[in-house]
Amino acid sequence: MEYFDEDILEAKLELEKQRHTTLDTGIYAGDELITFVQITLPNSKIRMFLPEQFIVMPDIVKDVKYPSKDAPNYIITSLSSMVNFGFNILPVFLETEDIKEMSSQFQKALHNVNPSIRIKNHENDLVTYRGNEMCWFDFKGYAIDGQNYNRMYLVRMQNNVLHGVFNCPMQYKEQWEDIVEQCFLSIEEDI
Repeated sequence: MEYFDEDILEAKLELEKQRHTTLDTGIYAGDELITFVQITLPNSKIRMFLPEQFIVMPDIVKDVKYPSKDAPNYIITSLSSMVNFGFNILPVFLETEDIKEMSSQFQKALHNVNPSIRIKNHENDLVTYRGNEMCWFDFKGYAIDGQNYNRMYLVRMQNNVLHGVFNCPMQYKEQWEDIVEQCFLSIEEDI
């Protein structure tokens, strides 16, 4: 006699995942339901939705994971510190379309610092839900805890540029790509 318990449980989980596909309803990363809360980035008027389960990365962890002086100013992380969002607010005013050139310069600078970095994908014509121009690109990197998937965002704000980074272990890339995209598309700025 064949038992279908596992098939039934898998089908139920798949139905549950189909009901959770937005920042409002939550999104599954693997088998974990990630819920979101809108936060205001420190010392700014920039708001966005980020995982509710994440915490501000403690300085002691930040110093180990991001030993460079160019580490993001504000980092939120999963409790395991394996999945991270980081942010810097750059005091640069850009005209329309200039964000594409800035993205290209960041890509070249990364390659100059580490010639093994290869930009895999990039998107230069995105607009946040509130109309801010945005570009992103991704690449593989290496950290103390292994090979990472990295995505870098540049978002033209009213009077500055939001530089956002996301990273996670390569094996989590597919689980997080859509989530990261939705989080960055949710950026808005109080004027």
